[in-house]
Amino acid sequence: MRLLAIIYFSLALAGCGGSDNDNTVSGGGNVNWQPTAGNDWGISTAAAEGLDADRLTTAFNDAANLAPMYAMLVVRNGKLVAEAYYHGQNSATLQHLRSITKTITMLMIGKALEQGAITSLQQPISDFFDADYADLLGDKATITLAQLLDMSSGISWDESTAQGYNDWVTAADPVQYVLQRQVVTTPGSHFNYNSGTSHLLSYILTKATGLSLAEYSRQHLFQPLGISQYSWETLNDGLTNGAAGLTLRARDLAKIGLLLQQQGRWQSQQIIAASWLLQAAEVSQSLTSAVGGLTLHGYGQQWWLGNSSVGAAQLAWGYGGQFVLTIPEQNLTVVLYQNFRAGVAGQSDSAMQVIRQHILPALQ
Repeated sequence: MRLLAIIYFSLALAGCGGSDNDNTVSGGGNVNWQPTAGNDWGISTAAAEGLDADRLTTAFNDAANLAPMYAMLVVRNGKLVAEAYYHGQNSATLQHLRSITKTITMLMIGKALEQGAITSLQQPISDFFDADYADLLGDKATITLAQLLDMSSGISWDESTAQGYNDWVTAADPVQYVLQRQVVTTPGSHFNYNSGTSHLLSYILTKATGLSLAEYSRQHLFQPLGISQYSWETLNDGLTNGAAGLTLRARDLAKIGLLLQQQGRWQSQQIIAASWLLQAAEVSQSLTSAVGGLTLHGYGQQWWLGNSSVGAAQLAWGYGGQFVLTIPEQNLTVVLYQNFRAGVAGQSDSAMQVIRQHILPALQ
């Protein structure tokens, strides 16, 4: 089985043990959240970036009381202001993004559009699948890339339990598994969360560019951001998992969060076209939901859109409470990792409550 065949890119594996300067929480008391200087991150203080240090202290101390908590970072005005690691984790630990991976896939679809490898989001999927899966397309032939991105393909799917995801991800041919299912609602008319259709985007990108999603991301996202340590799951069809399976260090995910917040820009580089990030942040499928008191009113393209007490919010959200929350008008990005295997009831809500009740009010 190739499910856990992992691609490693690491130039400094000796550093995976962490650093003596890591803000790693090993006991009670006040958490030291002031970050140490890194090679490619500018750091700053809460006061310099208009954040209330006492509220941040409360946030990081409360996070220490959450059993699944692994890491929390706060970035404002492009500077790393606060970070801490919990329960044996450190700044060098590769953490599972789970469905935040979908947002990375979205960025790469945008890059392929920018480069002309993909013509339009209105292209039907038959343009890509005819060669290998023509006999399975049927009523799915006219589904568009846009409908895969905004979870409105209409393909029958139930991911309300872990079993729904596991049946798909362990299939001998995960692409075939998706395409064998029936269309049960008119494409474009209904939102239905579907990791399988996110994986179809991996297949499409590979067909369009000749590169795997992992390799294309390495060239056009990770390398420009200076990200050299990660792993990404390959499924039984030989494709990079387009829905999950990516691991990154917390600081590296924060780079991607800042890129999302700044409409595709990192430092002096425009890595992803700003027009693509603006498009991805438009509500495509309206919905009413919430996580930890954060109101979600829509789904864009492979991420969630909502409102917070301090402005419009963009949320990349992974199973078990993995978050990249960006609030562009506040120049704020928050990254949070948890142990997705912990199985603690309400762990996503509890983690978001720390952000919503303490970090957002820290804005001055």
